[in-house]
Amino acid sequence: MNIHWPLMRLQTRHPHHHQRGATLMIALMLLSLLLLLGAATTSLLLLDERAARNHRDHAQARLAAEATLEDACDDIARVRRIDPATFASPLECRIDAGGLGLCLGRPERSGWLPAQLVGARATAAAYGQFTGRRLPNSQGSTSPRYLIERLPGTAGSPAPGMPATAPAPIYRLSAAGYGRNGAMVALQAVVRLSDGEASAASAATGCRWLAWRTLYLPSHE
Repeated sequence: MNIHWPLMRLQTRHPHHHQRGATLMIALMLLSLLLLLGAATTSLLLLDERAARNHRDHAQARLAAEATLEDACDDIARVRRIDPATFASPLECRIDAGGLGLCLGRPERSGWLPAQLVGARATAAAYGQFTGRRLPNSQGSTSPRYLIERLPGTAGSPAPGMPATAPAPIYRLSAAGYGRNGAMVALQAVVRLSDGEASAASAATGCRWLAWRTLYLPSHE
């Protein structure tokens, strides 16, 4: 019997070694799973933060573009007047100090190029340049800009017994606003001055908004 005791003792050790090895493998697998879950959670949080930041920057740029459209409307309604005789071509924008950002266009075609509105060499009018407005809390590295196109107006049908009136001036406003981290939004609107651009009433009422849309332009930075 004494001869069999060492063999029995050796045989009783193997199950414990296998159990400890299995426990270690399970622990390593659980630890790896926790690490993977932690990494996935961190990645999702970073993506959410980046998406929220991009949304904030885009919203900021859009608000700047909307404010710039309002500034352009105030410019043509109360500050400057667009005289077609000052343009040498139907599709041209002025770049002189007094007429910066004023263009002539057509309903089916713009009278300017994207590089004139956005980019380091833009020749458009800056926000508040003629109206004296100031954009509060502007975080964009580039000042918002706008272009004003005068389009051929269409006269409405006069009432019976009333004289025909001159075509009402129609303008197409294009504005680019900027936010943080290079965010840029460009908007375009078609407006009309209610009582004619030369009357005091139109200066009081401002623009009548007819249509608007989002423009997709290269940044040209």
